[in-house]
Amino acid sequence: ALLGLGVLVFGSVGGLNLLAIGLAAASLIAVMGRLLLTHRENLRMLGDSRVEALTDALTGLGNRRALTSDLERTLDPQDEEHGTARMLALFDLDGFKHYNDSFGHPSGDALLQRLGERLADVVDGRGSAYRMGGDEFCVLLETADELSVAACVSALNETGEGFTVGCSHGAVLLPAEADEASEALRIADQRLYE
Repeated sequence: ALLGLGVLVFGSVGGLNLLAIGLAAASLIAVMGRLLLTHRENLRMLGDSRVEALTDALTGLGNRRALTSDLERTLDPQDEEHGTARMLALFDLDGFKHYNDSFGHPSGDALLQRLGERLADVVDGRGSAYRMGGDEFCVLLETADELSVAACVSALNETGEGFTVGCSHGAVLLPAEADEASEALRIADQRLYE
């Protein structure tokens, strides 16, 4: 690229033939085009990595990092909807270890995917669903609604030949019972284990 630029500069003052000037210009255009393509590819990869950083790879739901970000935004006093009653609910699958041990990890992964899809469908338009890792799921509901939590519990249940998977849950009202993300998670987790 620098050689092409040098040829163009020298050609304009030193009298090089038109073919040399044309080739130098073409090489500069090619280098600039390649830089533009590389820049676009880097922006695409950056966007992909941002999505991956906030998404659970197995279920496609938001992950713990996404939940923390959404909770902080929800509890931010500067948020225009701050003070609106919302609900955070944590769910821990009961019977999943037995299922995973009995049917194998690929079947366990498939079960987690099915349950994650059901959970996302239940909260669609009413909140967001997350997989915290392992067999733990979470929802952040836009309204404090016990019926929605009951629907989430139902979505995270599956029974078949030789197994029953259900869930325990704990919920917290936002911002009435917690006004910080870590406090909301602590209370919901404590209630989950009660």
